[in-house]
Amino acid sequence: MCFKAGVMKEVEQVHHKLPLNEGGTHDINNLISLCQSCHSRIHAERGDRWNNKK
Repeated sequence: MCFKAGVMKEVEQVHHKLPLNEGGTHDINNLISLCQSCHSRIHAERGDRWNNKK
């Protein structure tokens, strides 16, 4: 996500595009490398990381 915006950041997390509990897999096509900030933002927007909402 950072790279697409022209920002070079260290990759810190591997993220499942489709979460495992929603039928996603560990297949390379379902994974994306993200910095911590982008990874946290995705889960905050989904509401599924800290307060377990969907």
